[in-house]
Amino acid sequence: MQQKKRLFIGTFIRTDKLLEEYPKVKQKFEGAVWGKWVEDWNLHFTYHFLGEIEFSLVEPLLTSLSPFLKDYECEINLKGLGCFPSLNSPRVLFVNIFEPKGLLQKIHFNLSKVLKQFEIELDSRPFQPHLTLMRIKSYRLNLFKKNLLGYQNFDFGSVQHFQVNLIESRLSKDGPTYQPIDQLS
Repeated sequence: MQQKKRLFIGTFIRTDKLLEEYPKVKQKFEGAVWGKWVEDWNLHFTYHFLGEIEFSLVEPLLTSLSPFLKDYECEINLKGLGCFPSLNSPRVLFVNIFEPKGLLQKIHFNLSKVLKQFEIELDSRPFQPHLTLMRIKSYRLNLFKKNLLGYQNFDFGSVQHFQVNLIESRLSKDGPTYQPIDQLS
């Protein structure tokens, strides 16, 4: 049986302000939500989740994606908290990502074209870049809504440049670890 790698394409993103405020956000939501907080070193947003990919496809995939797996100069702003799928049924707590020039959408589209050539099934939902903070298991809705509204326009900082990576996700009992793949090892 061939080995597989669990892959996604993403951008790790941290700002000093986010790292400073993240423990405060966790404390503020204590008693309002329960679930798994993302470790600060794992904070990222995803362009595409690829799933389990045959090892033999990783090198050709990496080669085909390489024009887009690079550093970009463009401001990305982190502002306000949100949740999926809805405010009345939150399952994911996240920081909103704003990039008004449309570069993230363009990158997402270009990556989609490459992935379709490999017949990788893509998410049909519209691309909405966001920085997941927590996968929610349960919540006290009124307190959750109140806390979320308190962070509606909160500025978590910005970055002036970012990198797009093909990332391997290794699952363990302690949670996932993410490792960018820039070459086969």
